[in-house]
Amino acid sequence: MAAMGNTGPGSAGNGGPGRGERARWSGRQLKGAALVLAGALLFAVGGFIVVTGTGLSKLVGMRVETFGRISCHDTRAEKGQTVWHCSGETPAQQRANDAERERAARDALRAHVDGMPKAAQIERSRITFADHDGRNDPETITATQVFEGGRWFAHSGQLFGYGMIPLLGGAVMAAWGVYRVREAAGVRGR
Repeated sequence: MAAMGNTGPGSAGNGGPGRGERARWSGRQLKGAALVLAGALLFAVGGFIVVTGTGLSKLVGMRVETFGRISCHDTRAEKGQTVWHCSGETPAQQRANDAERERAARDALRAHVDGMPKAAQIERSRITFADHDGRNDPETITATQVFEGGRWFAHSGQLFGYGMIPLLGGAVMAAWGVYRVREAAGVRGR
């Protein structure tokens, strides 16, 4: 009786690679896998931006503060836009700056005795993506600091929108990559 199926060297009889052989990916499968990895990376970047823009960043351990004494330096903002260059003070900075202003005022009263006093050193934080009404600076802004000592990103709808673009693009790219890998391997939707 003749042998059934493929009995060549390395064949396990199940259509897969046998002992000592490795499964080889076709070029289409590799391109699909690259799309999956790129999509996953893009999805992660978009998720990071969305988390930063919505205030969920505190749940993942980022620093979140509420700023007062806001001053925005962009005079071309229209209602509903965000401003890229604002500065503000945290409550701790406000207390320290008030004390520094009082010290400078006291020293100015003694200028005739001690000479010219040192100017007040006011510390402010830089904030990006602050929502603005086009006329008045906001009273307070809640923002997230991504890296220690870095810029603060205000929680705003526009930053959330910017994050949704790579988030959705990454999801679509990864899904397309999975489809390409499965199609190249001969697996159709079952």
